[in-house]
Amino acid sequence: MTKLMNAVVLTGYGGPDKLIYQQVPQPQPQSGEVLIKVGACSVNNTDFNTRTGWYAAQGSFQAILQDQAENSVDTSTSWQQAGITFPRIQGADIVGTVVGVGDGVNPEIINHRVICDPWIRTGKLAEYKYIGSEIDGGFAEYTVVPQTNVYPIQSSLSDVELASIPCAYSTAENLVTKARVSAEDVVLITGASGGVGSAAIQLCKIRGAKVVAVVGVNKERLAWSLGADYVYYRDEQLATNLTKHQFTVALDVVGGDNFPLLLKNLEIGGRYATSGAIAGPMVNLDLRDLIYKDLEMIGATRLESAVFQRLVNYIEKDLLKPIVAEVFPLEKIHEAQKFFQTKSFFGKVIITPSV
Repeated sequence: MTKLMNAVVLTGYGGPDKLIYQQVPQPQPQSGEVLIKVGACSVNNTDFNTRTGWYAAQGSFQAILQDQAENSVDTSTSWQQAGITFPRIQGADIVGTVVGVGDGVNPEIINHRVICDPWIRTGKLAEYKYIGSEIDGGFAEYTVVPQTNVYPIQSSLSDVELASIPCAYSTAENLVTKARVSAEDVVLITGASGGVGSAAIQLCKIRGAKVVAVVGVNKERLAWSLGADYVYYRDEQLATNLTKHQFTVALDVVGGDNFPLLLKNLEIGGRYATSGAIAGPMVNLDLRDLIYKDLEMIGATRLESAVFQRLVNYIEKDLLKPIVAEVFPLEKIHEAQKFFQTKSFFGKVIITPSV
C-alpha cells in the first residue's frame, strides 16, 4: 500500500487559496537521494514570489493568469525564468532526520539529523534548481533530497532554530562573499530586521567589518544584539543619517525608493550587492553615480556549495544566532504566511509538521 503523508500543496499561481493542506503519497528516495522526516521548515519571501508569479520579468501577474486561462499552459516564469510545474510542495529550509536512502547512498547516514542546502547544482548556472521551486520541498511530513545537498549537523540548536538558516543565511553569505566583505569595510545593510538582513549582520561581523543596519521602527534592539555598530530607522531621517558614514559596501534586499541613497553614499570604488527587492524591483538609477564613482553592482542569487559548507562550519562553532519570531504547525500555513506578510517581527517564521 502507498504510504500517505500530510503536506501543503501549491496548486497554481494565485492567492493563499492555491495552498491546499492535504494528504499525498509519501515520496520514495531514488538513486542518489535520501528520505528525510521533516523536523522544521521556514517561510521565505520566495514562497510568495513563486506563488504570485512575481519573478516574471515581463508583463504582469494578471497577464500571466489570463494567458494560463486562454492557453491552458503554464507560460509564467520563476526566478529561473522558466515555468513552474504544479502541483508543487514548497519550503526550502529543510531540517530533519534521514529515515531512508536510495541506491548509491551510504546507509550510515540513516538516523542522522541533517540540514539541507536548497540549491540543486546540475551543471551550468542557468540549469541550477531550487528546493521548493523546481523540486518539492519541506512543507510536508517527509521529503526527498539529493545526497549532495544533505549535511549531517552537530549543534545544540533545535530543529526550529536550524530551519531559520538555509535560505536566509546562505543568501546573506552569498551576498557577503560576492561583495568581498572584509575587516577593512564599512557595510550598509538594508532590511536588517528580516531573515537575510539579520543574517548579514552576523556574517559581516564574523569577518570583522563595521556594520550600519537599516531597520523598521521598533526593531533596533535585536539589530544591536546581533552586533550592528550603528542602527537607523527606515524613515525620513535616513538620508541624513547615511551621510554620517563612508560606506565601502552596500548589501541590499529592499530596493524601492531608497535605492538611489545607497549608491550616492558609497565611496568611490564601492560595491553594491543585491539579492532581493521587497520594496519593489523598479528603481531609479543615476548612471553618473555608477560610472564616475567606479562602483561595482552585483546580483547574488545562485551560490556554490562552498558557501553553504561555511554556514555549517559556523553553526558547529556556535558562531550564528538564529532568531525565531513565531512557530506554526503545517496545517496553519495560511496563518503563518499572513503573519509573515505583516513584517511586524524580527527573525524567521517556522513551520513544523504534525507527525
